[in-house]
Amino acid sequence: MFGFKEPKWAYLLFSIGVFTILVRTLLDSRYANSALLYIAVPFFVSFTLFQFTKRPESERLFWRYVAHMRDATIVMLGTSALLFEGFLCVLMFMPIYYLVVSLGFVLDVIRKTAGDRKRDKLKVSFIPLLVGVLAIEGLSPSTSFERQHQVTRTVIVDASIEQLKSNMALPIDLPKKRETFLSIFPLPVDVQAGSLTPGDVHQLKFIYKKWFFTNIDEGDFHLRIDEVRDDYVSTSVVLNTSYLSKYLKVEGTEVQFEELTGGQTAVSLTVHYERLLDPAWYFSPMQRLAIEQSSGYLIDAVIAREFAIE
Repeated sequence: MFGFKEPKWAYLLFSIGVFTILVRTLLDSRYANSALLYIAVPFFVSFTLFQFTKRPESERLFWRYVAHMRDATIVMLGTSALLFEGFLCVLMFMPIYYLVVSLGFVLDVIRKTAGDRKRDKLKVSFIPLLVGVLAIEGLSPSTSFERQHQVTRTVIVDASIEQLKSNMALPIDLPKKRETFLSIFPLPVDVQAGSLTPGDVHQLKFIYKKWFFTNIDEGDFHLRIDEVRDDYVSTSVVLNTSYLSKYLKVEGTEVQFEELTGGQTAVSLTVHYERLLDPAWYFSPMQRLAIEQSSGYLIDAVIAREFAIE
């Protein structure tokens, strides 16, 4: 293509270099968490690869698509490695990446088969227009959706309010067993807690090995006890330098107890947080799921502990 004799891997290496610079530039700008990074860049990757890499010998559309996705994955993994990003970033990015890359593939297939038909030309122009509209989310307040959210999880526990509050004042030992989605996120390696007095600060230390065994990121999470009443406890986050703070800002929690008949108690844990990543249609439900599962896990592991829950 274009008269060059370089092998295919040369184009892939060149693409990795170009997109590493592009992503690094965006990450160092105020648009680091915008849809420009998560929508526009994958689309550009897709369109570029389709233009500059040789088609597989088979002309069947399916195999062309498979080859295209393979090359896009190589570029994504290569770029993330050069940027020292970890497996969590890749896992969160992969679904939206493949979706947008697929749009780019569809665009170029339509473009190459459109000919001069006006109707097909309209199809060709629609996809870049759609990508452009989606990619401006988060560039300014007027192109952003609601970021402040809260999630409440309620469970019924076979224990009294006094017993549950006593649990909250005990040292914390978080079990490793968690729900599947939640299990991909790192647990704290050290927890300094064991009180329920207003003004006390519980301290958690996180170590995230981005490449499973190396490329270590360390951070701290400090949670202050703000208010303690007979049936209510509130906290606020006073420090968060953990790796996940780049994507999600947890602001605080509220625990509400309701005494029920038969010695049971309804425990409601509300988590207040701010979504930092765009687009909202992708990251909002993902982060909500993570918070919902985290809330259930904390009720079970900290508040209810060994008491039976429903």
